[in-house]
Amino acid sequence: MILDKSIDWQETNPIWEKFAASPLLDELHIIRIGIANNFEKIQRHTGLLTGEELKKSERFVREQDKYSFLVSSVMKKILCGHYLGREPKSVEFEVNEFNKPKIRNQENIHFNTSHSGDWLVFIFSNNPCGIDIEGINPDFDYKSILEMSFHPDEIDFIQKSNQPVNQFFKIWTIKESILKAEGTGLMDNLNELNTLQDFTKLPSNTDTWYTKSLLIEEDYWCSLCFKNASAKTKFFEI
Repeated sequence: MILDKSIDWQETNPIWEKFAASPLLDELHIIRIGIANNFEKIQRHTGLLTGEELKKSERFVREQDKYSFLVSSVMKKILCGHYLGREPKSVEFEVNEFNKPKIRNQENIHFNTSHSGDWLVFIFSNNPCGIDIEGINPDFDYKSILEMSFHPDEIDFIQKSNQPVNQFFKIWTIKESILKAEGTGLMDNLNELNTLQDFTKLPSNTDTWYTKSLLIEEDYWCSLCFKNASAKTKFFEI
């Protein structure tokens, strides 16, 4: 099947506003959270988590992974509670067969989340959506996975770029945001997904998706995937 998808290659340079109560109103809301700066404050709200979530947090070996999990889990409940107009503790989640999370018994508010390094990001929309963030690692051996995971056109684009590592991570986050919005997890044929064309192949789907990418603090690529091309995008930080 053919997926109709438009790639916005214009770099978005958003102005991040302090998060405040604001209804979606057919908008896209992007929220970034610095984990280290907010951990002490957010830790006070771990009472919102289930016993299983707290047990899971204790299984992480690295402290940074534990902090990221706790901040993500707490903020997921707080933010979803905000958009639902409900107490955060009452918000329940479920996952589809590919482990994509969603709010239980709710079809009008969609969200997705991702984290890398010290950054946690959320996207909220009235329609299915996806978000991915990756730190730009100049020492990453990206060449070893190009053929397996990138379309020949993308490989050519990266190899001819003045900043091949930078463009690798940008395209990677675009791919991930599409797969997360689609909710199908990783593809076996990821190298068939060509983010440089308006039409790309994705299994059993004809939905229209749009993507947009931005740099966060110059060291992280973040990409969004969404359905409403005319939706206003608002950027918030906590």
